[in-house]
Amino acid sequence: MSYDTMTLLDLKKMCKTRGLKVSGNKDEVIIRLMEADELTNPTYQSTTFSAPGNSMAGQMPVSPQVVYGRMTPQGIVVGKNSGTVSAVGTIIILYGIFRMFWAMAFAAFSGSGLGWLLAPVAFIVAAMFIFGGILLTNEYKNGIFFTAGTFILSGTFSILFTGDEMNPLSISLDGGGSLIPLSMMCTLLGIGIAALPLLFSEEEMKEGWPVAIERLLGRENPGKTVLDCPHCENKLLVPNGYSGKISCPKCNKQSQV
Repeated sequence: MSYDTMTLLDLKKMCKTRGLKVSGNKDEVIIRLMEADELTNPTYQSTTFSAPGNSMAGQMPVSPQVVYGRMTPQGIVVGKNSGTVSAVGTIIILYGIFRMFWAMAFAAFSGSGLGWLLAPVAFIVAAMFIFGGILLTNEYKNGIFFTAGTFILSGTFSILFTGDEMNPLSISLDGGGSLIPLSMMCTLLGIGIAALPLLFSEEEMKEGWPVAIERLLGRENPGKTVLDCPHCENKLLVPNGYSGKISCPKCNKQSQV
C-alpha cells in the first residue's frame, strides 16, 4: 500500500523515525519520504503488513491488524509515538495517583477535621489530573489545556486553604501566608510541564476529544469535523485533525483540507 493511504500523523512519525524533517502538508511529507527511499535504498518499498485473520492451530482467532512500517534486514521497523507527549502524560498520571492516595489517607485517618472534609474535593482534583494525563498519552491537544486548568484549580485551592492545619488541598502549613508564593510557583511549574508538548513535540496532536466523550457531549458525529464542499456546498465529514485531499461523493471533485 502506498504512502497515500497513510494518515499525515503516521507519515510524520515515520519521518521522525528516519531523522527527516516532519513539517509540511501530506503531499510534502510523502515526497520527502520517497526522496529518502531513493537515496538510501532504490529497491525500498513502503508496505502495509497485515496479520492474517484466520487462527493457527491451538490458538485463539486473531483479528486482522495493519502495521505501517518498512522492511529492513533486521525486520519491520515501526514508528513510535512522540516521546515528549507520552512522557509528560505519564508524569501527570503518576502525580494524579499520588494526589489520590494522599486524599484517601486524609479520608481514612484524619478523623472529622478539615482534612477529612476536604478529602472528597482533593480526590476529584486527583482524578482530573489522571484524566488529563490519559488525554496527553493518547496525544489529544485538549489534554494540555485540561491539565493546565486542573493545575490552576489545584493552585487556587492550595492558596485558599493555607493554614495551620494540614489538609489534602494545600502544601502550606503557615497561617501568615508566607508559603503562598511557593504554591503559585508550583502551579506555574505544573502548567509549564503540561505545555511542554506544544514546545518540543514534533508530532501533530489530535484535535477534539475521544469519541466516547464526544458522544457524552451530544456530538452528532464524534471524532469528525463537518466541512462544506467548496464546489457544491455538500456537507463532508472529515476525521478531526486530518490534513490532505478529500473527494466529495456528490460532485466527485477533490479539495484540500
